[in-house]
Amino acid sequence: MPAEDLSKRQAIKKGGSTLVFKEQGGVPGNECLTFRNNGEIVNAACVNTAADRQITPSTQGGNNVLLVQRSFTAGFRPDLVNKQACVGFNGTAFRAEDCASKNVEFVAQSGNQLIASGGACLNGHDNKAQVTVSAQGQGCAEFTTTSVKATAP
Repeated sequence: MPAEDLSKRQAIKKGGSTLVFKEQGGVPGNECLTFRNNGEIVNAACVNTAADRQITPSTQGGNNVLLVQRSFTAGFRPDLVNKQACVGFNGTAFRAEDCASKNVEFVAQSGNQLIASGGACLNGHDNKAQVTVSAQGQGCAEFTTTSVKATAP
């Protein structure tokens, strides 16, 4: 099997803690990372029991990834229906991506920051509480985490 096809065979080894990420200095009342129906990440109220706010640090093929707890529907993200979604960087944004994708830089937790395999980082939010990214890894935002019981997607 060609090397580029191996990603489809690498299973996710789910980590032991499901987390909710809260941006330090985030929009008051809307500091927690949340996955919208289209997979984009925004800041919203911290509802620890909501699957769309839950992320599990995991590994895939020996690499750290962030497994998204929520599920996605065909009306918004048909590419993620019945797939494991990981946080990925597509060159412009951090969002939910198919963990088996070959054209995405996957994001991992590095200390209290979220950094893509190529160095891009989540560096804050705009005036609409949508997260912003520095492709150069500058001014990375810091997060605190709360360990939660995973909610069914």
